[in-house]
Amino acid sequence: MPTPVLDRTSTGRRFLVAAVVCLFALGLTCAVFVGTPFGQAFDSALLPLSERGASYEQDSALLEPAKAVLSVFGDRVVLAVVLLVVVLLSRRLWTSVAAVGVVLGSVATARVLKEVVVRPDLDVVGSSTHNSFPSGHVAVATALLLAFALVLPRWWVLVPGAVVVVVVAASTMITGWHRLSDLVGGALVAAVLYCLAATALADDPAPVDS
Repeated sequence: MPTPVLDRTSTGRRFLVAAVVCLFALGLTCAVFVGTPFGQAFDSALLPLSERGASYEQDSALLEPAKAVLSVFGDRVVLAVVLLVVVLLSRRLWTSVAAVGVVLGSVATARVLKEVVVRPDLDVVGSSTHNSFPSGHVAVATALLLAFALVLPRWWVLVPGAVVVVVVAASTMITGWHRLSDLVGGALVAAVLYCLAATALADDPAPVDS
């Protein structure tokens, strides 16, 4: 049975509010951890070697597995195959478009932000001025999870997907590619686009969870 118009409107508003909240959180994360001494010191404390000009890679038995994970999620062919699966699982054209848009939009947004965000030199001991905010790998992993959530809105879809996101996020830190704030920023980029997509789909006559 189609969702009543009032219910769809209410759902759309909730997702829109969520998008605004996530966008605010993204800006706040960037402002605090990139632009303040406290934030820079906190991030650098978690990556002591890379921040001090030594190896960016952490000395761990998990280093090679972490590199393998990031290699998979950085492969365009793998991304294309997963997106194809998302489209095939979707029963609605606009849901497919929205899901693909969330993923590709997250990739593009993360790249643009990484170019425009400037990490100032605040004389924080152990901190570098190299900007890595936000993490593109985490943005992609989170976006893929949320894309599946759009086409298969069931709780069990989120569980294994969340595990994958955590593994990817941990891998970026083990390899020294990203700071903790970069991971949060990447996830928030995908969350903003997901909420906007869900807002748009809520106005569709057919419900998101049809």
